[in-house]
Amino acid sequence: NGPSLIDQHRFVIGIHSELADWIHLNAEIDFEHAAQELEFEYGQLDFLLTNNLNARAGVMLMPMGNLNEFHEPPLFWTAERPEFHSKIIPSTWQQGGAGIFGQLGNGINYRLYVVNALQGISTGTDGDSGYFRDEDGLRKGRLQLNYTKAHDFALTGRLEKKVNGGQLGFSFYTGDSTNGHIDQGGNVTMLEADMKWRKGAFELNNSIANVSISDSDEMNTFCSAAATRASSSCRTDIPDSIFGINLQAGLHLPQAMGWTTTHDLIPHIMWEKIRPLDSFGGNAATANRARNFDRFLIGASYMPIPKVAIKLDMSWYDYQVPEADDYSTVEMAVAYMY
Repeated sequence: NGPSLIDQHRFVIGIHSELADWIHLNAEIDFEHAAQELEFEYGQLDFLLTNNLNARAGVMLMPMGNLNEFHEPPLFWTAERPEFHSKIIPSTWQQGGAGIFGQLGNGINYRLYVVNALQGISTGTDGDSGYFRDEDGLRKGRLQLNYTKAHDFALTGRLEKKVNGGQLGFSFYTGDSTNGHIDQGGNVTMLEADMKWRKGAFELNNSIANVSISDSDEMNTFCSAAATRASSSCRTDIPDSIFGINLQAGLHLPQAMGWTTTHDLIPHIMWEKIRPLDSFGGNAATANRARNFDRFLIGASYMPIPKVAIKLDMSWYDYQVPEADDYSTVEMAVAYMY
């Protein structure tokens, strides 16, 4: 439904330099929407010490879920990133900080960082922006670093376990979000679990996440009391919990048919339950459960080589209320990485 649109969504330039055999620089710059928007994806120094313990510092992608850190478009089947990785986990999500990473043995990898925190409320003045809302949860609270206040800090980490045919993952994030605007901290805690598993030609990719926001009533009261504050810089519809599920299944058709080829064609289906407003407190007067929806998608991704994908999918959006908001989309994409 609605007008047809065409876009060069993003073009990313990656930089890797071995400053020394044990010090590596990694960075990405993202030119979005036909180079009309510029984003600094990340820029970090990796200090490679041992297999078990290494150090990292700079602007880092948060180790939340199995897509935020490694989000090149041929690595996922859909034309755009799933809604789970936008309205639940606010990909692409980067923060400034430092931490450690490495291997624990038995096929377990880990990352653990201390970073600047999300910003849930603000005054809208220069250098003070960022907010949560019922439409897309935490997304507007993850800011480009030049707009970030270094008041609240957070701890985030991830464990990954290699298993036969795939990988299991668990991520967490916890930190305050009010940046001293009110006495309460507005702690945000996100827990996420995911799995990728492949058996022959059949592949699954599933994720689930829950977010708790403490002191949301006090945050909403702060925003509602600020009559001079621009409505776009502080919202009175901050939820106290956010919840999402993403289930995907695909079939690598050439392998299933026994064809001898390096090409791949993956018909796939996806179901998402997206609840950016899973629940809210008594002071979220404008909060609207109509933001919650289910999404069902069918599509196909053709990959002539692993670094190139041509994608087509169709989605149906089923909103909680009202049904009149339901709609469908058709999306096509040409994706590549280098």
